[in-house]
Amino acid sequence: MAWKRFPIPEFDHRPLRGLAYSPPVPISKADEDGLVAAVLSGDESGVGAYAVEPDAELLKKLSFNGDHRQMIMCILPAGDCRLLGRSMAWYNQRAYVLDGNTADAEIIHEWRTPRTHNTRLGPDDGVSLDRQVIYLLSGRILEDEDRGNRVMIDADWSPGNGRSGYRILAGCDKGDDNFHDSCLMVSWPQ
Repeated sequence: MAWKRFPIPEFDHRPLRGLAYSPPVPISKADEDGLVAAVLSGDESGVGAYAVEPDAELLKKLSFNGDHRQMIMCILPAGDCRLLGRSMAWYNQRAYVLDGNTADAEIIHEWRTPRTHNTRLGPDDGVSLDRQVIYLLSGRILEDEDRGNRVMIDADWSPGNGRSGYRILAGCDKGDDNFHDSCLMVSWPQ
């Protein structure tokens, strides 16, 4: 019998191959602040994922470098929101979940793959999110820094099982248009 590698936890990365890459355009700082203020006051009409310009001092503090330092702001509805991470990559991956886009932002979660071609990025069942605004950074791990991944927002993703959501797909800073190096899935009840 031939040897076969079984990814644990399961992650079907094949549909994320060969996607047309178009970098997300960051919204303005005024729009970012407006969306945050609106959701914190109870207006959930802005629920979604938005590219924002990351704070330069925050990137320096995290040793997050490269040409693709793309930060995604996630606006979430109140209630049972979940974040689940998966990966299938040649390079070890790191994902930061932050509470803000400033140099003093708190790291809520810092996830890394245990080794290359390992599907585990964060806890197997994900985490509950008790905030309505989080910021995500995705990169590949080098010796003493992280190199930012190319990031796409998949707003049309459907998690199924009576849930709504979106996902943040990432491919390394070099290579094909495969966006399964890091996959961060955000979901909530419909």
